[in-house]
Amino acid sequence: MVTFYSILMCLNALCAVTILLSGVDRKRPHFVVLAVLNVVLFIFHFLSLSLHASEDVNEAIAISKLHLACIIIGHPVLVLVFGLWTRFKNTKLVFYSFCVFSMPLFLINFFSEFSIRYGDHVELVSYVSVFGDSVSILLGDSHAYFPLIHFSYAIASIFIAYCVIRFYNQKKRYLFTILLVTIALQIISSIVGYEIDQGYSRWVYIGGVPSTVLSLMVLGMISRGFKEKSDELINESAQKEALHDVFSRLAKISNEDGLHSFYEESIELLAEFSKADYVIYGIVDPKDPHNIATKVVFKEGQQIDNFVYQRRGTPCENVLSIDACIHRENVCLDYPDDVMLKEEGIEAYIGHPIVGSDRRSVGVLVLLYKMPLSNEKVLKTVTDVFATRISAEYRRDRLQSELKATAYVDYVTSLPNRTKLLTYINNIRSELLNKDSQALLMLFDLDHFGEVNRKYGYDVGDKVIKMIGDRLSSYTSESVFISRSGGDEFAVVIPKVKADITNLTNVHWTAIQAIVNQTCNVGNRKININCTMGAVVFPSQLQANFDVLGAAEQALLQAKEHGRGRYTFFDPSFLSNVEYTRELEADLVAALYQDDGLDVFYQPKVDREGKIVGAEALLRWFSKKRGFVSPADFIPIAEETGVIHLLGQWVLARVLNDISNWIEKGYNPVPIAINATASQFEDFEFIEHFITSVKNKNIPSRLLELELTESGLFTDKNKAIETLSRLRDFGITVALDDFGTGYSSLSYLSELPLDVLKIDKAFVDGLHDERNRELVKSIIAISKAMGLANVAEGTESQDQVKLLETYGCSLFQGYFFSKPLIKNEFEDWIK
Repeated sequence: MVTFYSILMCLNALCAVTILLSGVDRKRPHFVVLAVLNVVLFIFHFLSLSLHASEDVNEAIAISKLHLACIIIGHPVLVLVFGLWTRFKNTKLVFYSFCVFSMPLFLINFFSEFSIRYGDHVELVSYVSVFGDSVSILLGDSHAYFPLIHFSYAIASIFIAYCVIRFYNQKKRYLFTILLVTIALQIISSIVGYEIDQGYSRWVYIGGVPSTVLSLMVLGMISRGFKEKSDELINESAQKEALHDVFSRLAKISNEDGLHSFYEESIELLAEFSKADYVIYGIVDPKDPHNIATKVVFKEGQQIDNFVYQRRGTPCENVLSIDACIHRENVCLDYPDDVMLKEEGIEAYIGHPIVGSDRRSVGVLVLLYKMPLSNEKVLKTVTDVFATRISAEYRRDRLQSELKATAYVDYVTSLPNRTKLLTYINNIRSELLNKDSQALLMLFDLDHFGEVNRKYGYDVGDKVIKMIGDRLSSYTSESVFISRSGGDEFAVVIPKVKADITNLTNVHWTAIQAIVNQTCNVGNRKININCTMGAVVFPSQLQANFDVLGAAEQALLQAKEHGRGRYTFFDPSFLSNVEYTRELEADLVAALYQDDGLDVFYQPKVDREGKIVGAEALLRWFSKKRGFVSPADFIPIAEETGVIHLLGQWVLARVLNDISNWIEKGYNPVPIAINATASQFEDFEFIEHFITSVKNKNIPSRLLELELTESGLFTDKNKAIETLSRLRDFGITVALDDFGTGYSSLSYLSELPLDVLKIDKAFVDGLHDERNRELVKSIIAISKAMGLANVAEGTESQDQVKLLETYGCSLFQGYFFSKPLIKNEFEDWIK
């Protein structure tokens, strides 16, 4: 018996402590009450043991009172446990009602001389229990209030039976079962208790056993819950690790090998993770928007051929028109018209849209399963991430395609632009290198189109360009490539020419003229345009490394020289001139860095008495390879190629060194004029370098003069005035060279801060002509009127000098006084 009750008390203590320490009581208050019930049961079993072990009647009566008190307390606690557990909304009301009913019974029992279980006549009887030991029991008549205890027990039992029904309705089958078992045990324990009280049974009191068994079964349920929670946490951790792994692998997939390779790797990864029977990535078919064309398809982990299927009647239609779509099961029943779902026995579906740049759905990413889904939330999350990444790559690819298309298309005419033209020509040229065929490039521009822009404005000009571009677009074909190469220039390429090239060119030229000459109506304006064209046949007319477009441009210039409204073929003899120019440029650059014959000569400028007042620095080149090279040959090439800027710096450094050397020797240096071309004058860095170099050499600025041609000043007036003023403010005089040969108006020149006008040699040479003499007189008069000094260039005879003196010319430069001199010879003039 002792062992029996000890086991029960240990189980009660274990249940109470486990429930309280597990933490389940924090979220489920019925477990707290269950723990309290086990405390009551622990006391009940202890008192049961004490009662059965008692040998004194008075002691047994005292224990019996406490024993019955546990029963009275236990009934409302038991009701509270199951009321809270089944979430019965009136649980508190029932509990408080039981408490109100039980409280008087508890007090009467506590203050009575005997337990209300027995009447006045009671005796202590001993018997041998089923456990083989001697057991005591009180026997006697029942107390008048004892039936109320039975009534309380009956009400509690009815309520518990109601809770059994609630558990059943809530589909909590395990709880329903354990509570049903508890009720059955409670009935058995009640019968055993009755027989003990009547002296019929050799058992001991087992009234607490049903609730103890209930607690043990609940403890098992809690343990199972912890196990499930632990498994859930383990699965969740594994799932998080798997998600981290798949997302990391997705992030590492590169698009460097092409977008299709990216799609294949991404879908393969998704198929590996999802274990889907089908993983499909498809785009709305651009040819037929009612269909979806797959890009990548994996079936059971293996890539299969792409196919096209109809959107209508499939869940993909909902994905495209609404949003992500999930069917956990029976998807084939929901979409009976979807043939693939039916034929493949598809049970579950997950679909996410592929979103384009305008936020519209352009495709789908689909998972198909032949079994119902069990982890759709995770799969939905993963598919969403994959769809987002694929959408981003799709948008990026589309944007790149658009940018690439824009890079090769002229924005005004929508024709291919110059970049596309060069690419096309290079491709054609490569294809024809080892073939008998030739290609024809015809480059034409619109005659006097600048006048259209000046007269009507650039908006009208662009509209005219667009009209002509639209007309030319209709002329394009597989055998005729047309582009706008820039400005008012257009190019026509015939990629394969085998027939008579001249006749073919005439045919296309006639068509081009018909297109261009058609009147352009812009608003109320009627604008008529003509064109001029240059043509080149390649590769036969060109060397391997010569620019095809450059040859056509040269032919166009040749055509314009012969008169507009015509075309000319490229002259291959031009190639020799080009080669000469390239070689001369290379030798000139080498001369700058290798001391190959470049030198500065000085030609004096004198007054009427022949006294030196200044000099002009003139660059000369005595090449070891070429001998003497005339400035008329190398200066234009230097200007054309940009080498003129290096030459200008070299000349300036040489002149400043010479002036510094003369000052050190104690000579009387005169102002030295240095020539500057138009491109040098427009270069802000050249002017700054000029002034900075003079400062760094500590040379008086009055010893420097800058000579400019009229063309060099025929630029932005305000900028020219600002630059000239900066030079003069520093103390450098400014001379206008070759005056009278340009096109500048006197009103324009009158605003420029100049110091000297130089009369061009061509006017001096023509003094024998009356008309030229009048021009020279006018120039001299202009210089005086503007307060400028004047210098006559190219004076070679005494008659020229005397005649110029009579006109009022004050300064002279030419062979009559001195030829250009090397430095040592020039020093004799300034000692």
